[in-house]
Order: sequence, then C-alpha cells, then structure tokens
Amino acid sequence: MFTEIFGDSPQVKVLDLLITQDDMEYTKKEIAECADVGRSTLYTFWDTLERYNIVKKTRRIGNTWLYKINSDSLAVKALQEFQLRIVDIIVEEETKNKGHGESHLLSESEMKLAAIVD
Repeated sequence: MFTEIFGDSPQVKVLDLLITQDDMEYTKKEIAECADVGRSTLYTFWDTLERYNIVKKTRRIGNTWLYKINSDSLAVKALQEFQLRIVDIIVEEETKNKGHGESHLLSESEMKLAAIVD
C-alpha cells in the first residue's frame, strides 16, 4: 500500500513489507530480499529505522539477529493507522463507485490489505 502511494524507494519498500507482515521475524538479508532492495542499500538506512524504534531485535539464531516491526512504537502505530484509514477510504470509494455503475477494481495489494483489515 505504501509503495503505491509513496513510490518504490527502498525505505518505503522495507516499511511496506514490515508493516504488512507485522507478525513476521526476518534477518536483514531476508528483509532485503523480500522488500526487493539490495543489502548494501538496506544498510544505508537501517540505523535510522533502529534509532526511531521502527524495527526491533526479537531474537538471535547463531550469529544472526532477527527483526520485526516495533508495534509498540508510536511512529509505527501512526503508520499502521494511516494504512488502515487509506484502505477504509479506498473500499468506501469502490463501494460508492459500484453503486453508480462504475467499476474501479482494487489492485491486488489493496485487496490483500483489505482482507487483513477485515
């Protein structure tokens, strides 16, 4: 959802992944792969995500840390609320448009996000 609104910068891609999959734990390598950003690119802004408590370490496996979105962070809560509100608006507009005979189909990611909200 964030990538559709704000573009596909690496930071937006990572936020989109972590907020959409808020129950998942990832290594930095997995975050880079799943968000389709280079690992070296991820490292350029990773410290910022930690500094603002966007991500948190969850556990360690061997020498590797796992991370997930920090759902306790006020910034993350605001981003999650924003995402949910955008979905509500999109669904409301789609419902209204269908009532007027218009058919604007939700994108695949909007439908996935709407399913998560329900």
